[in-house]
Amino acid sequence: MLLIVITVAAAVLMYAYASGLMGGLQGVAVKQPYLEHLALDYYDWTGGTSCGTGKLCLSLRNVGSASITIKTADYFVNGIETATPSFSCASGALDSNGNLVPQGFCQVTVPMPTGFTPTPGVAYSVKIATKDGAIFSYSCIAGRAS
Repeated sequence: MLLIVITVAAAVLMYAYASGLMGGLQGVAVKQPYLEHLALDYYDWTGGTSCGTGKLCLSLRNVGSASITIKTADYFVNGIETATPSFSCASGALDSNGNLVPQGFCQVTVPMPTGFTPTPGVAYSVKIATKDGAIFSYSCIAGRAS
């Protein structure tokens, strides 16, 4: 009988630990859900008139509930950090600190890394890493997508 009680008690403790209840009872801070969400609405890698040769144009929209620091973020194409991009944002898209507000929209023109030439039809990884730790990753095929 004692073995059954010990087994049931151990099972309850393992369940409580696995479900996170023990962490909550011990005062561990509950993680907040991600509040930053950055949608890639459109990109142009063709060197059209609006973007220019050797550049990648990204149309980014903040669909989260927190502002995102895109102006001071690091931009990577295929794992290689790019030079500082230029920004063209809609009216009211940036707050007083230059962060993209929720539902704000910006076009970001990212220069290609030195010596990097995208091959049309090939997918490349494009990552945006903000200073507060958020990382947004996209797969962009060299060309144009909407």
